[in-house]
Amino acid sequence: MNLDITPKDPIRSLNYTIQNIVVKSSLNLGESIDLNKVSEELQNTEYNSERFPGLFIRINHPKCVIIVFKNGKLILTGLKSFDHVTLALNLLILKLNKILESNINIKSIHPEVVNIVITANFFKQINLDRAALKLENSIYEPEVFPGLIFHSLTPVKSVFLIFSTGKVVFTGVNKKIVIEPALVNLGRLLKEKKLFMTP
Repeated sequence: MNLDITPKDPIRSLNYTIQNIVVKSSLNLGESIDLNKVSEELQNTEYNSERFPGLFIRINHPKCVIIVFKNGKLILTGLKSFDHVTLALNLLILKLNKILESNINIKSIHPEVVNIVITANFFKQINLDRAALKLENSIYEPEVFPGLIFHSLTPVKSVFLIFSTGKVVFTGVNKKIVIEPALVNLGRLLKEKKLFMTP
């Protein structure tokens, strides 16, 4: 990701990479799902009810993990594109309808994004010792974790893991539209507080 903020154009040259989209949903079946049967008939599954109540289904295209619970609740994780949410759910429904001899309709499923994990890079060294003093709601304990944890409330409530190399991990949001404004705001804040180190 390039977040190079130049004097001529202070908010452009903005790119980022979505690393994980976490989605929750429900199959709305109205009856319990036989997870043992599904795990026996589907490949790439893992189910141990004594350890965890959900069935893990690994899908290769799009690459993700879907956790299915007996009550029909779902968690999708590992997706990197919003376009892949419906595709992954369609694949799951095709498989479940065949195994369970049910008639789950994709239109009855309403997926909800609950978290997005994004990575970015300012390509400038950041003084984390100074950042810990200048940024409110930040924690920096280098002997425990090499990055500074910054809880931001503007323009949206979110969490940034900021590293001295200029790399950033950004999480705690559930809408794509807020990603760019939040990253631009962080870049401006780091610049205003003089936290970028000059070469």
